[in-house]
Amino acid sequence: MTGNTQGFTDNLLYWQSVRDQAAAGELHVETEIAQECDKVCADYLVDLSKQLEFTQMLSSPEAFGDLPSAQMLGAKFHRLAVGEERSARFAIKQQIEIIKTMREFFRHYFASVEATDTDTASAVEALSPPR
Repeated sequence: MTGNTQGFTDNLLYWQSVRDQAAAGELHVETEIAQECDKVCADYLVDLSKQLEFTQMLSSPEAFGDLPSAQMLGAKFHRLAVGEERSARFAIKQQIEIIKTMREFFRHYFASVEATDTDTASAVEALSPPR
């Protein structure tokens, strides 16, 4: 396993753990902070999507010419842009997966806060005298 893949795995496992703690009600985040973080994540996902599209434009092996050395260089750029592991496209997809997991954490938090608010409102209403 490469260092980059290990870093991705560690980050993903961390955010999955945080998401699971939020789902279990074991984690508290201030509402304003959670909302701002979710917005930043949403904006970052837009940027990452643009970068992912851009990797296709980086991959034009034929643009390097007909010489064998140019073909080899074009193939190398293609591999670095859109190849399997260790390419720009691969790294961006990994980052997107982490950011989506982070947003799942915030969504679990928002859902639990909303459920608590609803439960509290129902309890208060049940205790209030009839009008």
